Amino acid sequence: MSGRPGGQEKEHTEQAPGGDEAGDTVRRPPILLLTPVDLDTNGIGALFLRELLSSSPLDIVVQREPQYLMENGVMGGRFGSLARATSNRVPFFHALRLRLFGIFSLDRRVAAVSAAADALGAKTIWITASSPEVILVAERLAAMGRDLRVMVWDDPSYSAYNLGLDPSFQHELMERFGVLLKKARRISVIGRNMQEMYAAKYGVCSNIIRHGIDIKNIYSRKSSVNKNEINIVFAGSLYSKMEWNCFISALESVGFKLDNIKIKVSFIGDFPVTGARRSTGVNFLGRKSFQEAMSILSEMDIGYLPYWFDSSHETVARTSFPSKLSAYAIAGLAVFHHAPAYTEVTTLMQRLPFGVACPSLEGSDIIDCVRELIDMLFTDKCIQARQDLLDKEIDKDVMNYRFSFFLS
Repeated sequence: MSGRPGGQEKEHTEQAPGGDEAGDTVRRPPILLLTPVDLDTNGIGALFLRELLSSSPLDIVVQREPQYLMENGVMGGRFGSLARATSNRVPFFHALRLRLFGIFSLDRRVAAVSAAADALGAKTIWITASSPEVILVAERLAAMGRDLRVMVWDDPSYSAYNLGLDPSFQHELMERFGVLLKKARRISVIGRNMQEMYAAKYGVCSNIIRHGIDIKNIYSRKSSVNKNEINIVFAGSLYSKMEWNCFISALESVGFKLDNIKIKVSFIGDFPVTGARRSTGVNFLGRKSFQEAMSILSEMDIGYLPYWFDSSHETVARTSFPSKLSAYAIAGLAVFHHAPAYTEVTTLMQRLPFGVACPSLEGSDIIDCVRELIDMLFTDKCIQARQDLLDKEIDKDVMNYRFSFFLS
């Protein structure tokens, strides 16, 4: 179990109800965080958790629940990366691995987590429901009457799909997840669509906690605006390849020029080896550090944000809140959201028009949406909506306030 930095105690006290003027206090018991996330990495989940931990005055101790059989032996050794990549291509590998976890390890892991909480004196266990193993362990802990606070970033059906779990195991996992939510003391979700879906499906209430950004550190925008040239950028990992291909094909069809306005497209990150269309009209900038990427973004006008149109990704498209939206917003970009009409970002844009949602893969429709966004790009309405997005949805103070309630 990994503990506090340096293994030192961090005491948090609260004034007791009815305390006198001297400030009678009671010590808040520690909280145990159970997560599959390695906090020493630079993934989105690790960054999110580090922000929450550093901002909280509470005594929170982290216990990591790694993927079963994936981080030891052959999977965790010298050839681990190759073995893990190969395993994702073997049908039913992960279903078999997780069934073995249920048979040989689940009871032991539940007992270990329960014992760790008791040793700490932790009444509350905060879990991130971001792996099947954690969901299975947490559901057992909830059945024992533990005070669980469940944080959901992506619906588990997404990880089940990525792991290639068979329908039978997917159904079992989602059943366990539903039981967990119903028994949890508090639940946090990533957006309104997920909040409404879980309320309808499981009859539970939840609050929204997103990765917050210190909006006082907003990057300075470029000093001048050239309205004869529009710069569109994509930053990060590209998963929605078909959507990207249609977008680039549409721009190629008009020669990257629209109403005498030159359209320049830049790509920050590692471009996919297969499946995604390369174009001479795109400037491929490669991988950049966070600071370098943000500096480049601040020189752009529009952030391209695609999501899958195919039905197999409907749940994740409907319920996810993409982290790159925060980066685009803090860099001062309007957003071209290329996705079905049911996504979380589309719902958010209906309240805060900080960009345009394009729910089509047809070239003519894409061009119409690009033209619409260019027309609204420098309007006060768009600029104010982007500021409202930062203030009301992405600000770090909003995250901290909601997180404080989540653990209260």
